[in-house]
Amino acid sequence: MKKTIKFKNSVRITLFIGAISATSLSADTYYYHQSDGSILLTDKKVHKKGYTLKKTYQSKRKSKPLKHKTIFVKKNNKKRSPNKRISCKQLSAHVIRQKTHPYLPQIRKYALQYQVEENLIRAIMRQESCFKVKAKSPVGAMGLMQLMPGTAKDLGVINAWNPEQNIQGGVKYISQQLQRFKGDKRLALAAYNAGPGAVLKYRGIPPYRETQHYVRSIMSEYQRLKKYRYTKKLVSSSKRAQLSSDFSIFWGRK
Repeated sequence: MKKTIKFKNSVRITLFIGAISATSLSADTYYYHQSDGSILLTDKKVHKKGYTLKKTYQSKRKSKPLKHKTIFVKKNNKKRSPNKRISCKQLSAHVIRQKTHPYLPQIRKYALQYQVEENLIRAIMRQESCFKVKAKSPVGAMGLMQLMPGTAKDLGVINAWNPEQNIQGGVKYISQQLQRFKGDKRLALAAYNAGPGAVLKYRGIPPYRETQHYVRSIMSEYQRLKKYRYTKKLVSSSKRAQLSSDFSIFWGRK
């Protein structure tokens, strides 16, 4: 708050200086002469024409040291990939099977139609969308198989948000890439992710970190599914054999 006093009696100046020193110790006091002969005492500097600074009375009060507070801000150094995909990484195999179940009829239907392994389609769908029908990437890829608008149009997909149309389009596209690269799954997957042009340009999997991770992840899941189905088949065969043996023993046939 600005304190300003004007007066023309020099005797009263001395008295006032003592008074202002006692009451306003937290700020400096400036002593000005004005062009009309009057005197101005204020705790603010005056830059107007006609005021001449004669003296500055500095505050005797020691300023309190500032209290410094240290605030730790957690900085996120992770740069988001412009084509980042929805991850199923933290989900168990059981949960993955549950998420896959609603789409198994369509997966099997188009796997047979386009001659693509069911396990490969399931692995792609897991990597692309984690089985989320409404999944959309930052670059515009849509649905379960993450079809780009242009690719969906070329494949004859009318509504990419429709689960069956999306699966059909995705399976058709990976089938085309398998044919293009003579059945090489890794190259076909790289083409699905980065485009066939990039694979042809580099004569193999492009040196893109995302594409290389993409191919590794899908192939790992594909192998896991193959192993699971093989193990399940063995267990099933073993159980049938055991039941047959038990049946024979029950009827006295050994």
